[in-house]
Amino acid sequence: MRRKTLFHLVPEGWVVLIGLTVAFFIVNATVSFWAASPLLLLLIGGGLYFRDSPRNVPAEPLAIIAPVDGRVVHRRECYDPFLDREAIKLSLQVDVFGNYLIRSPVEGTVLELTGEAIEQLDGCASRILTDEGDDLVIVIREGSLFGLRPCRSNYGERVGQGRCCGMRRLARRVELYLPVNSRVEVELGDRVRGGACVLAKLVHKSSNGRGDNDAG
Repeated sequence: MRRKTLFHLVPEGWVVLIGLTVAFFIVNATVSFWAASPLLLLLIGGGLYFRDSPRNVPAEPLAIIAPVDGRVVHRRECYDPFLDREAIKLSLQVDVFGNYLIRSPVEGTVLELTGEAIEQLDGCASRILTDEGDDLVIVIREGSLFGLRPCRSNYGERVGQGRCCGMRRLARRVELYLPVNSRVEVELGDRVRGGACVLAKLVHKSSNGRGDNDAG
């Protein structure tokens, strides 16, 4: 999914900002500037909240890129209930005034998630299958995407590594379930930038039996 921005503000942000601007001028003209000043503060905050600046995606094909701006708050091996496997779980606390669009961690195909875990999930999730056969799951448990999935592309469509695939809206925490043999590149407390920072790298075996991140 490609999203265009005007002055680095997402389209749905402009709807809110235009509404706040109109309300500010009406209150300022009919009451006073001081009565309208809270609207001015909301206007400034909205401009920061809906901002989405360009990012330079690292040229590393098997890298797993941060989907949002935030801080690493969880990192450990665990059971992945969505794909019934052992996995590495990374959790990111989302920056309120970070980039507004969610970036795809890898290049691959968006697939449907089914089963009891997704039916009982109090949130939303997306599954991406890479060309090398690696599965990643992105989960939003805290906050809301207003019924949307983290990756809004239709099932079967491709997403690009580090490219926008959805909007974070009110999401406060993003979880990633990675293949258990992934090599994690971040530590707890690290701050990351969506679409620009490498969280981990997928590990594949080359023909000589050694782990090789450049082998498909």
